Amino acid sequence: MSTLVALSVALAIAFYSSGTNGQFINGYDQPFLHACNGNQVLKSVYSVHSNGAEDRRWRFTCAAAPNGASPSNCYWTDYVNTWDQPISFMCNSDYVISGLQSYHSNGAEDRRFKFKCCKHEGYKAYSCSITSYLNSWDRVLNYNVPNGRVIVGTASEHSNGAEDRRYKFISCQYGRLVPPS
Repeated sequence: MSTLVALSVALAIAFYSSGTNGQFINGYDQPFLHACNGNQVLKSVYSVHSNGAEDRRWRFTCAAAPNGASPSNCYWTDYVNTWDQPISFMCNSDYVISGLQSYHSNGAEDRRFKFKCCKHEGYKAYSCSITSYLNSWDRVLNYNVPNGRVIVGTASEHSNGAEDRRYKFISCQYGRLVPPS
């Protein structure tokens, strides 16, 4: 295998994860792309911060959508934030998050994010709620979506002093629409 091909394969593995559960998918200051496979949705988010790098490493797990739902339509957003600005994002109505993409700026010491949102035909999001902040500055972020719920959005704020973000997640019950009697 040529050096160029080997380097391309290594970069693809480092920057792209397709449903890889339990592994950090990026190094500090490195971009990432994570998309759940097939009928999966994002099930957990884990992240650690480094004061030296002023960045986070990320780990995601995916699980089957509730009730065996299969996606019928998906889209990727544009970047939802600019440097040092808050994030307040929700997928379109009845869509759920099934992927994320991000890159880091050493100048801003911050990340920008895109999201993959998928709709599952015949399913509806309801009884939505937002968590409180799940991490403090420079601390571990560890969120597991409760059973029967899906992540539909996120909110975040950046601190220039800590050069870090705190995160909240919006989750909803997700179930099959009942046809009228």
